[in-house]
Parts: sequence; C-alpha cells; structure tokens
Amino acid sequence: MLRSTLKLTDGYPDVSPYLNGDVRSLQRELQRWGFAVKPDGKFGPSTQSAVKTFQRKQGLRDDGIVGPRTWTLLTAKAATPGVGAGFSTSVPPAQTPAASTGSDGRFFPMARVHSESWTKSPGRFGASRGGRAHAGCDIYAPLGTWIHAIAGGEVTLGPYYFYAGTYALEVNHGEFVARYGEIQKDTPVRRGDKVKAGQRIGRVGHLVNINVKSDMLHLELYQGTSSGSLTVKGEASAKRSDGVPFQRRKDLMDPTPLLSQWRKNLPVD
Repeated sequence: MLRSTLKLTDGYPDVSPYLNGDVRSLQRELQRWGFAVKPDGKFGPSTQSAVKTFQRKQGLRDDGIVGPRTWTLLTAKAATPGVGAGFSTSVPPAQTPAASTGSDGRFFPMARVHSESWTKSPGRFGASRGGRAHAGCDIYAPLGTWIHAIAGGEVTLGPYYFYAGTYALEVNHGEFVARYGEIQKDTPVRRGDKVKAGQRIGRVGHLVNINVKSDMLHLELYQGTSSGSLTVKGEASAKRSDGVPFQRRKDLMDPTPLLSQWRKNLPVD
C-alpha cells in the first residue's frame, strides 16, 4: 500500500522525496498493465495520465489520485482482465491447453468476442487512415485480455516495438503469416518458439496518447508468398482498389471473412 495518495498539484508532484520508491512501485504496476511509463520515481504528467486511463477502464473516477481503491485494483493478482482485476507478472506456461468449439483447428484470437469492431470503421480492414489504408482488423477487448494463437505455427519475430507504446509478434502459421499487433511487451512466447492452436501468446496492450474507443488486438494476415518486412512503403506496398497504399507487403490478406468464421471457434482462457 502506498504511504499516501499521490497526485499532481498545479502541475508539480505533491510527493516528498521519501515517496520516490512508492512512485516507482506504482509505475511498475502501470507497466504490468501495458502503460509505457518510465519507473523514475517521479509522479509527472505521463504517470498521472496512465493512472487516469486505468481508472476510467476500471469504472473509477478518473481523478489521477492513487487512493486505496485504485491501488488495490492495480496490484490485484487475479487473472480476470477488464473486470477490475489485474494479472500476475509471472510468465504463463508456453503450452496452454485449449479446447475447440469448431472442427477446423483454427481459433478466434480471444476466448470471448467482446465486440465485432473489426467489421466497421475505424477498425475494419481497408478503413482510411490519413493517406493510407488500415492493413488489419482491430478486435476491441479490455486491457490485459489474453490473445491466443489462431493456428499452430512458429514465432518468426518478436516481441518488437510496434506502435504507440505497444508491441507485436509475427507467427508463421503455415497457410498464412499473422502479425499480432498492439500487444504488451511481456509475452510467454518469442522468436523461435513453436505454438499450438489456441495457445496463449500475449495480452492486449494499451495505445499511449492515442484516443480510441477501446484497447485492442490489431491483427494482420499475409499469404506468405512474399518475403521481407511486413511494413513497406512506396510501390512495394499492397494497395486498396482505389490505389491507396496499405504500407504493407503485397501478399497482405483481409482477415475479415476468416474472423467471422473463427468467432464460432473460441479457445479456452
């Protein structure tokens, strides 16, 4: 428990030097929840912004003050993300049993469909994004939600920095290559690891300083017929039917029809 509540007063930390250790503890807890804050012991604007975001997502008043209720939720160990509980900092087992509700051996990337956000703007494939086209499908879910492998395969890259404080994994699933983007840095798998269909491979991260309706998994699929980086620019990019570039490799696929199929095939959390 923090020695006192922490808050900013007129833009300056209302914290004595002896509380620096407590502020670092707070910042480390925020990092567990996917926030890109530096554990420097200073309760500055970025830390307060992360606290406010966490409070909103937990249904608390977003006053930026780390009182007993906020601290309890931040440090909770139960693995039920999105309903007022945190999650353990320990790395889960590399192989997680999964059960299918379908028969094709491929899974929706989460154990629950929280929203069909990938079927409409701004999360749908091909949506306009300021001069480029959206290259994947955004699947909205609470911060910390487990992400599961959509099929068996091998992690070929990651976790690596992706966007706005989030990370990504690339997995070769044989029939296609998937990029699981906007996830947390700490993942139970990494480059070279084999994964099974339905296995836990990461958690939903939080976009820093980006105004969106929800945290999410950004899922991209590729046919695997090209090689090299998935992110490209210029003439090497895949393009929408009207010529707008995706800024992605030319073997980019639309995940929408597959997600509609896999939503009936949920893994077990």
